[in-house]
Amino acid sequence: MKSLSIIAALAILALLPSFASPASTEHYPSKPIRMIDPYAPGGSTEAQARVLAEKLNLAWGQPVVIDGRPGAGSAIGTQIVAKSTPDGYTLLFANAAFGTVPNLYKNPPFDPIKEFAPIIQVGTQPLMLVVHPSLPSTLRDLLTYAKANPGKLNFGSAGTGGASHLAMEYFKSMAAINIVHVPYKGSAPAAVAILAGEIQLATFSANSVMPHIRSGKLRALGVTTAKRSSLLPDVPTVAEAGVPGYEVVQWSGIVAPAATPKHILASLNQKLNEALASADARERLGRVGVEAAGGTQQAFAAFIASEVRKWRKVIQEAGIKQE
Repeated sequence: MKSLSIIAALAILALLPSFASPASTEHYPSKPIRMIDPYAPGGSTEAQARVLAEKLNLAWGQPVVIDGRPGAGSAIGTQIVAKSTPDGYTLLFANAAFGTVPNLYKNPPFDPIKEFAPIIQVGTQPLMLVVHPSLPSTLRDLLTYAKANPGKLNFGSAGTGGASHLAMEYFKSMAAINIVHVPYKGSAPAAVAILAGEIQLATFSANSVMPHIRSGKLRALGVTTAKRSSLLPDVPTVAEAGVPGYEVVQWSGIVAPAATPKHILASLNQKLNEALASADARERLGRVGVEAAGGTQQAFAAFIASEVRKWRKVIQEAGIKQE
């Protein structure tokens, strides 16, 4: 009789809600969310992050605070998120450097695969391969000249190991040409240099060089993405114009610390997909040259892994290192 009472009691307990893991059943979010932007204020990442922060705030009624933590090529802000409590209340607004920075160092400042859980790809942005007007007018003619004159052409970048440098090292490798790298301390001085004819080639975000292309001060030879840009639909892709298979995407996305609970990651993915599907968000992202993406956590994880592999190979072959 006693054993029957125990069995009955256990059966009743099994039907009751579990209070053993309050964190797993706690409503999310129940407090403000911090989204780390690892770049200086006023840039593209901050503009994108603010669009999505506002959308999440409207959806959940909880503030999403953009916390700028620039430094060390995004490593400082990224490390803060990697070491934070994996509870969904500290997120990272990442971009293409997330897949390149670890490959530049002997002792990587973070591991994009092991230390983070991908949530969603926010958007993509093309780079534009531009030249000084004194150079050949098509990419094929430029490649012919470069192959006939190894080492005579140069290209500028916003700094060693940055997006504009790596895009051109990848271009050099795939086109099998020898052109000389001239690093600058940022995109602005690199732009001044190419406008003055001090350097001949460079890649810039499409949005930033549009006025110079339209005025004729620079010539666009190709867009680095797999498809043409709506900003300049008459400009072919680099792959179309003479380097088959070439593709470089400037991307953005949101990730969380690796051990963040799956139901929180799923909730974030759902709400962010809804935000990115809205006409308002797409229009506002478009103002900074970003095409909204969205999609599953799994697709974003696969994309990040492919980016890490791709840039590891490019960086190793070019012998690029940061101290």
